[in-house]
Amino acid sequence: MEIRLVAQPNCTAAEELRCELTFAMAMLGIPESFPIQQSHDSSVISPRLFIDDTLVRPCLPEHGLVSCSACLTTHSIPDREIVRWHLARAIGRKTVLFICSGNAVRSQMAEAITNHYLGKEWAAFSGGLLPMPLWKPVAKALHEIGIELSGNKPKHIELFLGCRFDMIISLCSSADEFCTAFPGQGRRKHLPFDDPLASPFFGIGDLNRTRKLRDDMRELILPYLGGDA
Repeated sequence: MEIRLVAQPNCTAAEELRCELTFAMAMLGIPESFPIQQSHDSSVISPRLFIDDTLVRPCLPEHGLVSCSACLTTHSIPDREIVRWHLARAIGRKTVLFICSGNAVRSQMAEAITNHYLGKEWAAFSGGLLPMPLWKPVAKALHEIGIELSGNKPKHIELFLGCRFDMIISLCSSADEFCTAFPGQGRRKHLPFDDPLASPFFGIGDLNRTRKLRDDMRELILPYLGGDA
């Protein structure tokens, strides 16, 4: 794999992009010492990241806006999740996108569990149709089994419209058409799980319900993906 970063001299947006790249590499277990070729080109308006000669483009140009103090211009740089998707493809990992309504509980948990247990074969991602802040019991329930959430953020599924996944798994309970309607590219599977946030006992036993969701996901998702789906 070859990684190249091309930008104007002293471009602060390029430094931001390099930070996103470094974070994405760490999530995939790529050593920090892996060589990144960085060169300066005054004719380049926005910093450009190439992975195996493929230009990594922002899927949503209005997102990832970074002001550059060197050229006094606002640049659009690709989200770290898009960078991670390109890296995963370059190193031969299969990719899976988990979808739920809010990207606050189920899809975040499925992503973390898959990356923790099957990270050598799969790179997991997640998104929601109406993104909400990560629910606190999720981090606690995952911490109990040795999984730490670091840098996780709610993401809208449209972020991934330009990415082709080996598998797209919707997690909304029942056969929720709202959840399964994502138009992205990839083989589809619906694995429904109840949302702890929708419980009529919200605020009572939240952690126990989240633990049950965690354990149910390990029992169903890991064998499914471990068997190459």
